[in-house]
Amino acid sequence: MHLQKNERNDWCTVAAIGLMAMCLVTFDHEAMGHGGICLALGGHIEVLTSSLFQCDVRSRFIAPAGPFGNLVGGALSLFVVHFVPRRSIGLRLFLILVTSFSFFWEAGYLINAMRGRDGDLYFAGQDFLGEPSLWWRIAGAVAGLCLYLFVVGWASRSLSDLWPNSASARHVARTAWVSASLGAALAALAYSGNRSADLAGAVLEIGVGSFPLLLIPRRDWASQKTLGQRVIMRSRMTISSSLIVYAIFVATLGRGLPF
Repeated sequence: MHLQKNERNDWCTVAAIGLMAMCLVTFDHEAMGHGGICLALGGHIEVLTSSLFQCDVRSRFIAPAGPFGNLVGGALSLFVVHFVPRRSIGLRLFLILVTSFSFFWEAGYLINAMRGRDGDLYFAGQDFLGEPSLWWRIAGAVAGLCLYLFVVGWASRSLSDLWPNSASARHVARTAWVSASLGAALAALAYSGNRSADLAGAVLEIGVGSFPLLLIPRRDWASQKTLGQRVIMRSRMTISSSLIVYAIFVATLGRGLPF
């Protein structure tokens, strides 16, 4: 199925939506999650960037707070998107991306943490469940895989609901993924500290974690074809808002907040 020029989604607006979704998801994990619980415990934040965090207080609640922030943000978006009218296609895409980035991040993080015996979720398991055993590591990895597969299926169906033509849906997903991944990487390069560690974390959490967005959906959703092809039009307001949000993101979490 070939789309006419005026039936194509505006790639710049789609990229702007992907960029804003990345900023929100990263804020949920690092600032709201880790940072929020550190301050709530009376601690002082020593390092806070787009992928690095350190608090001067030792608590078993700090490590899982970041993943919890993502899971809450993703779950809220998953819930709210069902109440957004289909005509509000830009907002629906934003919520789909927030859910996808949030859950892909934590599902992949959980699998990698159990495999490599490192990371927030591994340390949280260590704090709450005691010395690591093979069985709870396997259970954690399986839980991560199940969440990952759920998000792949849900994101595919959600994108197909807006764009029954799979080529259009994949183009939207890929454009958003590229924008979010590049945005996360470039923001990490602004960090004045251990830039390589910050960059590696940003690339893994957003780019590598959500790579299924490059592949889905795989086929047309025939049952929805009668609803017509949805199109995201050029929105200067969305693009301008995205640039403002991203500039603030780079100047704060990207550069690293001074404490």
